Amino acid sequence: MRIFLNKIIIASSVLIFLGGCKKLDVVPPSEVAAETFWKTEKDAWLGLNSCYSQLPGFDGYIELATDNSHSQKSWEGPFEAAQLNAISLSDDFGYDYTGIRMQNNFLEKVVGCNMDETLRTRMKAEARFMRAFAYLRLTSYFGKVALVTTVLPYNAPPLPRDPVEKVQKFILDELAEIAEILPKNYTGGYLKEKGRITRSGALALRARAALYFGNFAEAEKSANLVITEGQHKLFRVTSLDAAQQKEADEMDQFIDFAAKGIDKDKYVKGIFSYETLWHGKNAKPDNLEYVVTRSYVADLKQSDFQRYTYIRPSQLVSGYSSLKPVQDLVDAYWDVDGKTVRPLVTAETRATNFAAMEQSVAGLDQTQYIAKVPGLNLKDAPYMTEFRNRDSRLYASILFPFKGWHETDFSGPFYYRWKPAFVNDGNESSSGYSWRKLVSLEPYIAYPGEGWSGDDFPVIRYAEVLLTYAEARLQNTGWDADVQVALNDLRDRCGMPNVPTTMPSKAAALDFVRNERRIELAGEGNRFHDIRRYGATYAASVMNRETFAPNGHSVVKKEWNDRLMLMPIPQTAMDLNPLLKNDQNKGY
Repeated sequence: MRIFLNKIIIASSVLIFLGGCKKLDVVPPSEVAAETFWKTEKDAWLGLNSCYSQLPGFDGYIELATDNSHSQKSWEGPFEAAQLNAISLSDDFGYDYTGIRMQNNFLEKVVGCNMDETLRTRMKAEARFMRAFAYLRLTSYFGKVALVTTVLPYNAPPLPRDPVEKVQKFILDELAEIAEILPKNYTGGYLKEKGRITRSGALALRARAALYFGNFAEAEKSANLVITEGQHKLFRVTSLDAAQQKEADEMDQFIDFAAKGIDKDKYVKGIFSYETLWHGKNAKPDNLEYVVTRSYVADLKQSDFQRYTYIRPSQLVSGYSSLKPVQDLVDAYWDVDGKTVRPLVTAETRATNFAAMEQSVAGLDQTQYIAKVPGLNLKDAPYMTEFRNRDSRLYASILFPFKGWHETDFSGPFYYRWKPAFVNDGNESSSGYSWRKLVSLEPYIAYPGEGWSGDDFPVIRYAEVLLTYAEARLQNTGWDADVQVALNDLRDRCGMPNVPTTMPSKAAALDFVRNERRIELAGEGNRFHDIRRYGATYAASVMNRETFAPNGHSVVKKEWNDRLMLMPIPQTAMDLNPLLKNDQNKGY
């Protein structure tokens, strides 16, 4: 049994692609056994690649448990139940030690490989990074968890959960040590070493962890090292392609550039700088905004099903509209001044305005709709006022009715159309909106009727480091020039005005940074943890709300309970470990 499991662990390594290699070195699983493995440097490489297979990728599903996104499809997991405070012990939010066992196994077995000692130390640091990341995810969801750093025998006695403080200290200490071992960059070698964890990656994860733990001094310190050491920067485009230029020409329907004093060229390039950092040739470890990268290889079906099929609108090929943004997130985007949020429009007013707008295209099929929309006067339509003169990241992130998007793999021009009559068909957005941000434009048809994305994904990007630094420094020092410099880098990239130079209070500054963070990182999986670390009062204020679609339909009536600060230890885990039965998280 033990040998069979080791075969699975080793065999999985041959499917992991570290961007840049042209040919994978494949070892048939039938030729891999524990008795003959862990002898050579090549074995060490393959074993380490199996650890990389556990690096998380796009985490759009956990956004469904927040005020950013929703899915009414029960088969997508327990996330709607989390929005409704209806989760139970049958719901598992990732109480899993598979990756940790693989990483511990590597750390123990690599000692026996005949290889350069410096390389061995570095590879162990990479595996330790994966383990620290796994523990950060576990403790963020469940609080106390058993801290296991060795390969336990299969008949080992059950372990109790360790205190949160012990787990947090382990994570921070590990990442501090790892950062001193890992190189700032990789110069080449076996598999060309693209996408491996660097010193910046360890520091960035440490900054995230410290921020989650409320250790603002360490969060600021680690984030500042990433910034000042200069290995990373935000992605920016310098010119537009034909599809992007077509959309730029239409942006006068949405932004009063002259009246608002907005530089159109900078603003439009900001939209596409933010949007295309996820796409195709930019979605690679060579992108300097990618601090930690989850790599994929499409032709081996090591690809991402969420970012092509599952978050695409139903009007595009293979779109399932399974994960979609909601009105709460739309409302959060700044006005084009970059500092004010608009008064909320009532669901009744929005429904009236939407119905009037729909009358202008009533009875048209999709082809006729696409032909007519460019000629509509959107400026004067009451419904469209909600979407005019807003933060550039809104247009790059969310598809809303009547908005054009031309940089797609769909043939011909595209204008988003929401059809509420088709919501119940399963593939129409129930919220009225669809994601544009993160949607892959270069699919690999892994299975009939389903396109999968082979684009690499930035698990941690430099934008998050800047936000972490700004929030941590604000907590430590206040709203000073350094906070503003970090945030203004983000603003400059997306063509938005600088942040204010003064704030009325620290509380107001924190609210500002929190909203900036929500906008910049929307859809990437951070919001779930942010809501909870801001505290139960904040969580209740944003989650105890009913969300409506443009036609007034109730999408979800979210309900907060303080038990949701942590997820339940699942029943399956308690069945295996009796010590957990009397140590369940509060409220379950």
